[in-house]
Amino acid sequence: MKYDKMIEITQAESQRKMEIARNAIADMLSNMERVTVAGLVRKTGLSRGFFYKNPTIREELDNAIRTQGACYNPRQVIIDKAMNNTLIILKSEIRKVKSQNEELVLKNEELSERNEQLCKEIETLKKQLKRKEVSLLKRL
Repeated sequence: MKYDKMIEITQAESQRKMEIARNAIADMLSNMERVTVAGLVRKTGLSRGFFYKNPTIREELDNAIRTQGACYNPRQVIIDKAMNNTLIILKSEIRKVKSQNEELVLKNEELSERNEQLCKEIETLKKQLKRKEVSLLKRL
């Protein structure tokens, strides 16, 4: 009975700490403060390990830092836009090259068929030439 009561108290305390951490993260975001673990430790009085080890709070912290990243790093925003433009350009080039490749494959097949036809025609012409030579030799 005492064990269950201790677990219940521990879980309640953990929930209280998580709520304090969530509120601190939300306050820092709304006040446009940079969200860091050190800042949260100062603000809440919770340990650094709590912010790193608690998976729920860690995820919320990472999301807050990610969303705030653009606000605090304008260079990253510019780099991201440039990379997106480059990605779009490269994707369009890939589409063009793929279509050219398909056209070339079809053209290659057509030329292979034509090559086979011409080889057959050459063989027939060689046979005809031999016959002519034989008939010429017979005349002599």
